[in-house]
This record gives sequence, structure tokens and C-alpha cells, in this order.
Amino acid sequence: MMQNKINHLPLLFLMGLLLACSDLANVGMGAFKIKLAYIGFFAYFIIFTHGYGFKFNWKNACISIALMASFLPSLIFSYNVKTSMAFFIGTMMCIVVMLIFAKMTAKLGLQTISLLVIFYRFSIVLSILLVLMGIQERAHFLLYEPSYYAIALIPYYCIAFYRLFHIGWKLAILDITFILAAIFFSQSISMVLWCFLSFLTLYFTSGKVNFLHVLGIFLLFLVAILVIASFDKRTAAIVMSVVEVVNDPSKYINLFVLIGGNRLQRVFIAYDAFLMHPIFGIGIGALKEYSTMNFKLDSFDLDGMSASDFSTEMNATNVFMEVMAEAGIVGLIGFLIVLVFVARKKSSIGIFFALKISFFVTMISLLIESSYLRPYVWALYGIIIGLSSKTEEKN
Repeated sequence: MMQNKINHLPLLFLMGLLLACSDLANVGMGAFKIKLAYIGFFAYFIIFTHGYGFKFNWKNACISIALMASFLPSLIFSYNVKTSMAFFIGTMMCIVVMLIFAKMTAKLGLQTISLLVIFYRFSIVLSILLVLMGIQERAHFLLYEPSYYAIALIPYYCIAFYRLFHIGWKLAILDITFILAAIFFSQSISMVLWCFLSFLTLYFTSGKVNFLHVLGIFLLFLVAILVIASFDKRTAAIVMSVVEVVNDPSKYINLFVLIGGNRLQRVFIAYDAFLMHPIFGIGIGALKEYSTMNFKLDSFDLDGMSASDFSTEMNATNVFMEVMAEAGIVGLIGFLIVLVFVARKKSSIGIFFALKISFFVTMISLLIESSYLRPYVWALYGIIIGLSSKTEEKN
């Protein structure tokens, strides 16, 4: 009986990843909307617990309870309780995602890496087909936009580059080709950035650093920027702005607005909301409604400048500031407990290092992105926890 369960686990793992990376459709629930993936994971949770039981590692359960408890006051004192209730449910589902993936990974062990690679290859092939069929203008799989897909693929970049530097190019070349195809069809600057950061991090920690390599990487980066600038107007404008700042440093605000768009102003909105409600926040998920009713658009100009698409009805593009604004210091502490718990995980398995790097690169990416409730990120937390637990049990 147990053997049959184990045989079904890889398929269950892949189905879970598919759900975690599906955030296009929303279902109306009265005054608010819930992502279809959350409803799917509710059914998935029932199927999983029926086959593998409800019992979870007590440490994993404790940090999950700590996060929910830290978010509870922001629900009770929320600016909009209905909206916060939807986000509270979303938080619960993300925790379920983490716990399930931790348990599945602990059972699958190193097979997890092979399954991840299979899934990422499938996602890229499907994304390319969606572009070729005209369904998507730029590849983003089943996610909201290419920048989200760029973050979802971070573990894939790290696995591919770890294999390149530690095992050999023959094992890595196919996946690097897939990554280049994803960049081409997504036309995502974010994907280039996170891919390059993953590459640099794994290169400089590989023990194979030499001057010629570094010089070659630097020149390749410059060429890549110039090539991208020749096709992308915004990149070209950023390059010209960098040249202007070199000649006249007082024009640095122009450069910030060009690079960050409305992101910097959206961070200031979250910061101001946090200062007004520092302990419990304004309510998880309530930032857009709160800022629209309480802040004026011109209050967030940067030295008289503003991004053309900026409005107060936007999420903060920094998940830590977003949590601080919506759940206060109390919620931030709960969120950081989860992140520190994941960051402290260790394993003697070599490729586990690639997953740890992907965790840190993902955290860096979320410094300029919104939404702490991304199921594919919580799946990564669970995979790291589960793979380290498997090793700890063996030791």
C-alpha cells in the first residue's frame, strides 16, 4: 500500500507545482475575489491528507501558527475586514502549500530536483506555444505577467548554473538553452536580471573564479545591455540616463524614475501607511483601499517628478514594506520568523546549495516586487525545508 502511495507522489508533486504557478483566474466571492489556485489547493490538500495523513513536522507547524497569529490582529483591526479576510485565507493556503511541499520533498528526496527540472522545462515549452499561438504576447506561463514568471523560474536558473559549475556543461547545456528561450519569448528584463544574479552568485561561490572569467562576464554583460537597448526603448533611455548622471550627478532622480518606474513611489506609500499604523498595520490586503482614501497623488512626487503610470491605488513593490504597512511590526516579525527558519536550513546534499541560493535571490527579487502571497514562492520554502529534513533524518 505504501509503495503505491510513493509511486503516485511524483505526479502529485508536479500537480502541486502546476497549481502553485497558476494565478491567472480569480473567482468572485461576494465583495472580494479569491485566486482559483487557492480553491484548487483546498481540494489538493484533501487529496494529499487522504493519502499521506494530516500529520506535519511540529517545527514546521509552529512557525506556521506563529505567522497566522502575527497576522490575526491586522485582520481584527483592518481598514477593510472583508478584504483582509480574503488575504487571511490566502495566507492560510500559502502555509498549506509550504507544509505539503515540505512533506512531499522529505519523502521524495533527491528525486525532487529531477521533478523540478521536468516541470520548469514543461512550463517553458507551454509558454512558447502560447506565444506562437497568439494567446500570450510575451511568455508568462500561467502567471500574471512575465516578471512573475521570472521569479518563479529562479530555482531553475540556480539548478542549471550549479550543474554548470559543479558537474559539467554537458549536464547543464540543455537547461541553459531552455532558459535562453524563456528570456527570448518573455522579453523580460526581470528574467535577465534574476538569471544573471543567479549566475554570478553561483559562479563566485564555485571556487573557480579567475580574472579572465570576470572580465569576460563583465564584457558580456555590457554587450547584452547594448543589444537589449537596441530593441527596448526603456532600456535605451536608462543607458542614456546613466551617461547623463555621470556628467551631471544632480540628475540621479531621473535615473531612479526610469529604472524603478512607479516602484519607488509605491514603496513610500507603504512606508507612510506603516508610520500611521505601526503596530498592527492597516489590515492585510487593505493597502490599496487605504492609500486611495487617505493619500494624495502629488504627495509622493520625487523632486517634482512622478512616474506616468503611478497612482495611489497600487500595492507596494517591496514585500517587506508591504507586510509592515498591512500587518505592522507584529506581522513583520511573524513573516521574518518563517524566512529565518527557511534560511537556516542546511543539508549535505550538494545541489541543496542551489536551492538555498534560489531562496536568497528570490528574497532580493521581492525587494522590488509586490505580494508576499505567491504560492510558488511558498512552495520553494517547503522544498528547502523538506530536502533539509530528509538529510537530517539520514544523519
